[in-house]
Amino acid sequence: MKKVLIFLVLVLFLGCKGGDTRGSESDDSNVSSKELLIPVYFYDLTLWDRVVNANADEIAIINPSNGPGESVDSNYEEFIANLISHNKKPIGYVYTNWGGRDIDDVEDDIDTWLAFYPDIKGFFLDEVATGEDKLNYYTQLRDYIKSKGDYFIVLNPGTTPDSGYFDIADVVVVFENNVSNLTNVCENPKSAIIVYGANSLHMEDIVKNYECKYVYVTDDESPNPYDTLPSYFEEEIDALK
Repeated sequence: MKKVLIFLVLVLFLGCKGGDTRGSESDDSNVSSKELLIPVYFYDLTLWDRVVNANADEIAIINPSNGPGESVDSNYEEFIANLISHNKKPIGYVYTNWGGRDIDDVEDDIDTWLAFYPDIKGFFLDEVATGEDKLNYYTQLRDYIKSKGDYFIVLNPGTTPDSGYFDIADVVVVFENNVSNLTNVCENPKSAIIVYGANSLHMEDIVKNYECKYVYVTDDESPNPYDTLPSYFEEEIDALK
């Protein structure tokens, strides 16, 4: 009889323990995996500190002068180093003029980035075309970047491009526009959205209900909606958790 009781107690104990473990795994599955993709198009060391110290996974797009600029800036060197030390990912801005810019000039910008700021972790290719006819242009750029190292690549057509673009990038920005034009475009797991002109309620809704892993929402407006951080930056960080 004692053996039977001991057996029953062990079964109940192990059953309860198993239930607790499953509960923990279920809780973990509810944790947001979204990351911020921040256009840091402002030269403000105080704001940079807020970006560095934000308690979130971040990809920070660094843009000294529509690209790497003409010379090394020690403030950018320090900013990039601080981002990396805080487990953020700084990537360098390069424009492509919808696939119309001479590819040698684009590659020169990539080389300049690596010469000026060798700790950069990747590249943000802006003004990206959407059609299949330009896919070879961006494939060449991808191959050129990867020949330099295992760098992270973000393409920004600002709308959903031909599916082949997702094959050559780590992230594709499928929406960059005012919140009034936003539709649920997050169909590919590599998709990102950048939304401006959005109030705090818009921000909370987007972070909660849109499936894109990479997001940035700001209440800043055109013509340059990236010249400062959103007024609710800390609230956006909290919403991602």
